[in-house]
Formats: sequence, C-alpha cells, structure tokens
Amino acid sequence: MRAAASWLLGLPVEQPAAYRRLLAIRERIWTRIAPLEASILTSAEPTPFGAWRPHDFRPIRPGTAWGDVFECGWLHLTGPAATDPRAEVLLGIRGESLVHDADGTVLDATTTVYLQGDLPHPGGRFRTIRGVDTSRPIDLYADATYNGLLLYPVGRARFHGAHLAVRDEEAYGLYFDALTLTMLAGHTDDAALRRSLRAALDEAWRTFRAGDLAAARAALAPALAEPATDPLEYTAIGHGHLDMAWLWPLRETHRKSARTYARQLRSVEQHAGYVYGTSQPQQLQWMRDQHPALFDRLRRAVAAGGIEAQGSFWIEPDTNLPSGESLIRQAIVGRRFWQRELGVSDERLRLCWLPDTFGYSGALPQILRGTGMEWFQTIKLAWNEVNDFPHRTFRWAGIDGSEVLVHMPPEGDYNARAAADGLLKGLRQHPERSMGTALLVYGGGDGGGGPSEVHHEVLDREIGADGAGIAGLPRVRRGSASDFFARLAELEVPHRHEGELYLEKHQGTYTTQAATKRWNRTLERLLHDVEALAAALGPEVRERVRDELEPVWQEALLQQFHDILPGSSIARVHRESVAAFERLAGVVEARIAALTEELPAAEGVAALNLAPVARDEPIRVDGAWMRAVVPPYATAALVPEAEHPELVADASGLANGVLALRFDDATGAIVSMVDADGVEHAGAGLNRLVLHRDPFQIPFDAWDISAKAAAAPGRPLRVVERSWHVDGPRAVRRHVLEGPRVRIEQDVVLEAGATLVRFETRVDWRQRHRMLRAEHRPSRYGDEALCEIQMGHIRRATTERDSVERAQFEVVAHRWLAVEDEDGAGFAMLNDGKYGHRAKHGLLSLNLLRSPTFPDRTADRGAHAFTYAIRPYAPGALHEVIADGYRLQAPPRVMRGRALAPLVRASTPGVVVETVAPAYDSDGVVVRIYESLGRATTTAIETSIPHRAAWRTDMLERRVDAAGALAPTAEPADLSDVALRPFEIATFVLESAAEPSAPR
Repeated sequence: MRAAASWLLGLPVEQPAAYRRLLAIRERIWTRIAPLEASILTSAEPTPFGAWRPHDFRPIRPGTAWGDVFECGWLHLTGPAATDPRAEVLLGIRGESLVHDADGTVLDATTTVYLQGDLPHPGGRFRTIRGVDTSRPIDLYADATYNGLLLYPVGRARFHGAHLAVRDEEAYGLYFDALTLTMLAGHTDDAALRRSLRAALDEAWRTFRAGDLAAARAALAPALAEPATDPLEYTAIGHGHLDMAWLWPLRETHRKSARTYARQLRSVEQHAGYVYGTSQPQQLQWMRDQHPALFDRLRRAVAAGGIEAQGSFWIEPDTNLPSGESLIRQAIVGRRFWQRELGVSDERLRLCWLPDTFGYSGALPQILRGTGMEWFQTIKLAWNEVNDFPHRTFRWAGIDGSEVLVHMPPEGDYNARAAADGLLKGLRQHPERSMGTALLVYGGGDGGGGPSEVHHEVLDREIGADGAGIAGLPRVRRGSASDFFARLAELEVPHRHEGELYLEKHQGTYTTQAATKRWNRTLERLLHDVEALAAALGPEVRERVRDELEPVWQEALLQQFHDILPGSSIARVHRESVAAFERLAGVVEARIAALTEELPAAEGVAALNLAPVARDEPIRVDGAWMRAVVPPYATAALVPEAEHPELVADASGLANGVLALRFDDATGAIVSMVDADGVEHAGAGLNRLVLHRDPFQIPFDAWDISAKAAAAPGRPLRVVERSWHVDGPRAVRRHVLEGPRVRIEQDVVLEAGATLVRFETRVDWRQRHRMLRAEHRPSRYGDEALCEIQMGHIRRATTERDSVERAQFEVVAHRWLAVEDEDGAGFAMLNDGKYGHRAKHGLLSLNLLRSPTFPDRTADRGAHAFTYAIRPYAPGALHEVIADGYRLQAPPRVMRGRALAPLVRASTPGVVVETVAPAYDSDGVVVRIYESLGRATTTAIETSIPHRAAWRTDMLERRVDAAGALAPTAEPADLSDVALRPFEIATFVLESAAEPSAPR
C-alpha cells in the first residue's frame, strides 16, 4: 500500500518531514499586494474570444466551484496597476487556462493538472501569468476548463482567486535548492552522501527558521557546487506529451495545444539553451488556423532552434492497426507540413518520436527508412508486464532487414520530473550505461503542458553553474533529441533486435471499439480506390483529386491516433470518431462516383475491381446472379452465372464439390471439413463461437486482457434456430445463436468452386466484461503462426516454451493469420475488419468483440455486422490466402456504361501492387509494390498508364538508385525487371507523358 501511495503522491509520502519543511519555505516566497476582481462566463462547449457581451459575465468569489468536467469558462480578471515594479499576476484555478490580454493576444497559460508523483509547486494552488505589464491596469481573460483528476472524470472546476504579488527571490531560490537536494538525499544509494546532504539540509532549515535565508542558501551551496563524477551524461529535452484525444474529446486537444505552446514559448524565451520538442504537426496546423499570432511565434522559435520538430508523422499513431500505406502517409503528410509551413529541413526530420504507442510493427523500420527517418524513440516497452526488454539502445531490424537506431530513455517515462529520483532510476536500469549517454524527456504530459518552472529550476541546479553537474548524479545538458541521436549514431551500438517490438500489455486494443476499427479499414480501402481511379484519368484529374483529398487524409490520419483507433478513449471520442469516418467515407464515395463517370464509355454492365488481385466470383446485380472475372485494377463485363447442381445445402451440411462441411447442431461449429481429395481439415472443430470472461483490468480496462481469461475455455453459444438453402452460386446455412445478452445471426456461405468458407455475421451485443471469439482447431498446425502485418507478414510462436512466448498470448494480424504443418500445407482465418488473434496450442481464435467499462462504460454495446472466413491451402499456396484477404475486404463495384483497361499488375504472384495514386510532387503516378511471401524475387510491372519514364524512388518520391540510396541523377527504372528482397516495399513514380519533371 505504501509503495502505491509513494508512486502516486511521491515526496509527501516518501519524506514527509522534508515535505513539511518545503511548505514552510514556500510560505515565504509570495507576498500578496492586491486582489483582482473576477467574473465568469460559462458554457458547455468552448466560446471564441470576444463572442460575448459584458453583462454575460457574473461575479465569482474565491473558493467557488464553477463547472463540471469539460465545462468551459471565461474568467475576466481586472484590477489597478501595481505600484511595485516587481509585481506579478497570480491566478488560482483547479484545471487549465489560456490567458489573453484585453485585445485577445495570447499571453501565457496556466495548469494545476496533477500527474502522479508531482513535485510541490512554489505557487501552491496559484500560477504566475507571465507577459503581463503590471504597471498598467490589469484586464485579462482566461479561457479555463477542468478535465478530471488523473484517469477519472471526478471533481469540479474551482476558482481559488487572483491577485498581484511580489516574489522573494531568496526564498524562491532556497525552495528549489532544498527541493533539489531533498530529492537526491531521498534516492541516492550512497550512504555517506545521504548523511552529508541531510546534515546540510538540517543546517539550512535551522538558519531558515532563524530568519536568515541567505545563510540557509549558503549551507546548501557546497552540495550544489560539488561536480558530478558519474561518466554518464543525460541530454535533457523538454516535452509535453499531448494525446490527440483520450480522457477528453478532440475539441479539448485544440485548446490544450494552445495552452501548451503558449507556456513553452514563454519558457523558451526565459531559459537560455532550453529546447522544447513537439511531435504532432496536426496540433501546429490547429495553431495556424485558430491562433495565427501564436503560430507565428512558433515559426520563429522553430527557426531559432528553441522548438524541435520530433519526427515526421502527422500525429503519434498506433502502428499495429493502420495499413502500411496509412503509415507512409502519416510521414508524408507530417513532413510536408513541417517543410511547407515551418521550413524544417530533411536533416532535422530523421527521428521518429512514438513514446506511447502500444507496440511497434515489424514493418515499421522499412517504412521509417523509406520516409527519411533513421532514428526511433519510445519508452513504451518499459511497460512490459512479463519480461524486461533487455536493451535501451539498440539497432532494430524489420521484417525486410531495414534497420533504425533505437533509444528508449532509461527512466522509462516521457513525463520525467527531471529530479534526482528519475535520473538515478534511469542510471540503474540502463543496460548500455557504458556508452555514457542517455536521453531525458521531461515535462508534464499526457494532457500536454510540458515543463513547468519546477522542472526548469531543479534541472538548472542539476546541470550546475558551469555544466559540471552535482555530486551523486549523472551530468545533464540541455539539447535537442536530434542532436542526441546524431551523437549516438557515431558510437558502437552492440545490440540488434529483429522483428516487431511487441508490447507485453494492452492486447485488448487490438479489439476494443470494433466500429472505429472497421470504419478505419473501410476508409483506407476507399482512399486506395479513389486514388487509383484518379491515377487512371490523367494529369489534371490527378492534381485536382490529390488536392481535394489532402484534408481527407489529414483527418483520416488523425483518427489513427494511438488512443482513438485502439479504442482506449472515452465514449464521446469514439462517437465522434465513427461520425468522422462515416462523413469522410461519404466524401470519398461521392468522389469515386464522380470519377467513374469520367472513365471511357463502354457497353453493358461491368465489374470494377480496384483490388490488387484478380477475381473470379459471383456478384448479384438487380436481383440476378452474374459472374465477375476481372484482372486487378480493371473492369470486365459481367456474364450470367452458370447453374451449379453440385451445390448442396441440407440438414447434413454444405458442399460445393471442393469442400464438404458438417455441423454440430448444438453449437453451429463445423465438425468436419473434407476436401475433394478426402483430406479432413476440421480437426477438433471449426468456428465455435465462444463467450469468454473478460474481467475488469485495473486501471486499463479497455486496453488490457487477462492472459488467464484468454486461455480459459469459455462458454460456447447455443444454436436456437437453423436453416439452409442454395441461392444461385451460394450454399448457405443460417444459424441463430444466443447466450446471455448476445444474439447472433450468422450465414455460413460456401460459393461454387471456392475453398473459402465465409461467415457473414450480425451481432446484437449487450454483454459486460465478456469477449466473443470465433475459435478453430484445424487438423493442420505448426509451431509458428504467419500473421499479416503492413505489407508483409511476421512469424510468431504458437507454443509457450518460455516467458516471451507466453507473454504473446494475444497478437495482432490484419486480413489473415495462417498456420502450416511440416509439409507446408496450411489453414488460414481471414477477416474484413478485425485485428485481435490468439494462436496457441492448436487453437486459432479471432477476437470479435469485447465489452470493457472504462473509460467508456458502453464500449461496443449495440449492433455489429462483419465477415470472417477460413480456408485450407496447399503447400506453396500462401499467395492464394493473401489474395483472398484482399478480396474479402474489397468487393467489386458494379458499373454501367464505363470501362477501365487493366491499370497496373505485377507478373509474379507473390508481388502485390499495393498503391496506385497521384504523386505528391508532380502530375505523375506513384506505384507502390511489395514482396508478400518473404523470399527474394524478380517481377515485371505492367501498366497501361501513359508515362515518359519510370523512376525508382523512396516513399517520399525522391529518386534512388538500385541500392535504395538517394540519387537525383539516377537512370530511369526498368519495370520489366524489378528485383525485390524479402518483404521489400518498392516505390516507382511514373512521370507524366506530358512534361518532364525535375528530379528530387
């Protein structure tokens, strides 16, 4: 209990006597000289500055609670000019505020938001408003709000008062001298140093009580002047991690961004050498549009080096769930903003900054290198629940072999206090401390804010007057993260990690908030389709559509933030996210409809296939079944569907001449799946729908799944109705299943000639703390599962031979997951919008729905519709599974009177043409391909797109040579002979035939 209290409250619990001394010193810092009058205007949602009348405000007294969580209030503060030139304005509120002068100019921001373990602030409940000319009458407006306490929406906004006060500089200095050394004395392992520090602090306390503040400071001066001897040096970068949405809605993040930037700009101006890092250009775009004067100050600070661009991503996205193309666009869109709006060079955009994302895809290193990033920073693996990740500095190789240099700040925190406890903790748990360097990321975060005066003052003392540090701590210097990584890259890095960076926590985020995840995948597909159509229609259309889609991409990428797409935010965030996805999908669908009308005219009815794989399948048109046999990125005329006498649907099961299925009438599970060669694939049963306990996880309920609960057998649902029929080319068996607070209608569909069994599923889900899973125990199985990730797949153990394998009890996969026996024959499960999977001990389990209660007590309750599928496959036929994954999530469209000649295809089955889109930096076309099977190959890219030349480029469309190095003068690419290493992503720009473009 004490350990938890220490973690939460810090100093008051760890050193209560020292804490009381600090409070006594704090009482001497401020002398009030005049109160300010205050009035308030409240509203449920934000009110723009000036959108009021004077009589809209009502007086408010100190101590008044004025609003609930998320309520907004404008505080108007007035008072006479100060007679003392040292006077400052202090504002006391519970919550946060952005302070303007009477003309609406942003001056500063205040926050009393509490983070666990916060050090006591010298202002107590009050904060200084910087930038106020107190020699003139005071007339200020503070845009205030209160967003809850820690993780919970509890408490109310409260006004503590506002006044003019004068600061005693000696008392202020003594406060931070004592705080700095108190923290060191409480956390050093050096007993002699601890005794020496305690003696100095006792002497300072004695002289302080005697009224001699100068003598008190003198008693502490020797300890602050003794230089550091530890060889390690931290580079300290200020940061205010700001979730785009989480326990507050997106609208509040607009306001949090302004508050954070206003505070940090003031701090950059006040503290020489201070660098503040910011990592999400979306927030800067909000400042450009909503606070142009503040943005102009930001632009100047970026140019001067006081504010650092940390990475290229538009926001800090999840990297498990978005598609590969989405992650590439995160980098393109973010980098373009940095460069167009703020003039940041490529050299300053080499770092990827993702401190808080819930695990990192094995495809990420290649995407980072392809988008100009070679360094990677996170702390999240410090959150592992089972195994300590063995490194803090290492080289990370992705599934294709691409490498990035990784550093994880050893303290394991992106909200570091910059005090001795954190510095020493980082020193103790830094396996590569012999390298002599580490990064310190300090400042208030999660809800933004960044470093306060507490951080700055403590850090000043730890750095020391001459930069030599203080005895008992590593040395610290201020600097940028990019400069730190540049120095780190010059050192020998002894460790290398291959594959993904799996987070042994938060596995529930693969499943929670199913609607958000499904809409994200839908919108990714629609954006893919509209760009392919634009690419087919010529330079003018490409440029027009590219510009039209820019805001759509920006908002789509915003929804992939690591607390939105993973499903770990409050209910309002997810309601608004689904609404945004629906709106964006409507915009893109309208653009697709318009573009199809610009395709060449043709007779009859056709199927439009914008998937990168060919298809041969039935499609219903005006109530009649037709057959679509269509190449990738093309149309083909529909022909009437043939009769299929081989299809069987009866009480015994389903059959199509390729597969024969038999069912358990009680549970609806498939108890037999026999192919035309007589091979049984069902093993111990397929498609058993099971309800699992999913107990509340403290405190991260929406994030986490109990490993014990996931491994438990669960409760199969029972069939209450069953029927069967043949519908043209489909044999269908319908099951209605019920369980406590859940009802499922599921059509098991076997199409003519297909090896794929589809489960078209509709669920009414009213459960609480339960998971719904589709479980399969196929005949064919192996020690590894092949899991599709972005533009490739990764192998994960299906065994639990050690703690690492046991920790991966739930894993993420995109469209498919497969297992193979020793002969290479396999079994796959596929889906059109799910991500959470379990593959252990003969089981393949797809996590369909969860029902956590925090932070959204209604998560996933309601109606859902989705499709998943299973299929066996022969040795060497994994490419068929990959193709089925694309077909399942991207059905063909029916068109009348229009045609599209085959646009692009690769000659090799294992090579996928993932993207065909308008180029960003020309009127040409980007063609992005990847090798999907994990083996080196060569392929030919065939295209009907008119082009003058094809250039191999990186993902930013900069020309490269055959080895992938930047080469503005490289020769054109030979599309007839493209060599690819395993899982390589290759990008080509087809230069418009109209006019040659300048190389990049």
